[in-house]
Amino acid sequence: MSPAGEPLLRVEDLHVEFSTEDGVVKAVDGISYEVRRGRTLGVVGESGSGKTVSAMTILGLTRAQGAKITGRVMFEGRDLLALPDPELRTIRGNEIAMIFQDPSTALHPLYKVGSQLIEAVRATPSIRVIEGYAAEALLTEDGAVSGFAAADRTLEGAA
Repeated sequence: MSPAGEPLLRVEDLHVEFSTEDGVVKAVDGISYEVRRGRTLGVVGESGSGKTVSAMTILGLTRAQGAKITGRVMFEGRDLLALPDPELRTIRGNEIAMIFQDPSTALHPLYKVGSQLIEAVRATPSIRVIEGYAAEALLTEDGAVSGFAAADRTLEGAA
């Protein structure tokens, strides 16, 4: 929990750059803001202005893409940019999350669907252990994501 009087989330001078064949793309160029507990922040801007990249960076979702990230993202007294991946995974989805603007972007295009679904199951403590293992087994069988009707029956049967 953040100390009394401190914002729940503070983004300080966040920069995110990607190297491409055409050169460096500055996706986020020095944004700063605070969100206090119980408050809401709406982020608006033109297409391509860095809204999604900044939110994905806060959640650690641009790390694997080779992004160069500078600045600080303080959440409840912890710098999310400095956390190791395993610790950040325990926070993401449980304490801080993003609602994507478009359902087609809800799954990251650079990762296999099954591994993303498995991560969500593993990272959500409210899902019973037996359900998580049943879902993981169905999602990893032959590397395919299929049989959702069977998955529903399996998870219901595990209750």
